[in-house]
Amino acid sequence: MILDQRHIDLLKQNHEETFEKVYHETKTSVYAMIFSITKSHPQTEDLMQDVYMKMLIKIDQYRVGTNFKNWILQIAKHQAIDNYRKKQKVQYVDEQTVDLLSKGNDQNPDQDDVMSHMMDQLNETERQIVLLKIVDGLSHQEIAKILKKPLGTVLWLYQRALGKLKHYMGDGS
Repeated sequence: MILDQRHIDLLKQNHEETFEKVYHETKTSVYAMIFSITKSHPQTEDLMQDVYMKMLIKIDQYRVGTNFKNWILQIAKHQAIDNYRKKQKVQYVDEQTVDLLSKGNDQNPDQDDVMSHMMDQLNETERQIVLLKIVDGLSHQEIAKILKKPLGTVLWLYQRALGKLKHYMGDGS
């Protein structure tokens, strides 16, 4: 998605139809990027609002003619990482409580729990790659540009992540 100067000007003027178009074309990617870091659906939904607010505030920094989706995904990534760092500074419960809660959830996991447990098998970069590939359907080349990593590295990390997920699911094939 590449925006021209007319679209930028319309976004600056809070033109609702232009914003809706941008949102519709980017929401899945933005969600996947944030979720790969937060691993929390409610937190991801909250941060999505922040990303689009920040996008409107920083719209002057977008370079006309470049890939807008990559630009907004960078905003999403930084927003999620900043939020993660803030949350890391606050400890709400002790480790024993977390262990007890997680053992209780393992007895009857719902779909979100299964997804969270699967994503826990992957490191942050692997989660981002898998979610951008599977959820948003981006090519490995697009993911490489977004994450600013060589294509070979993205391909390798994607294959490694799939291997971890297969192993976790008990599928050695």
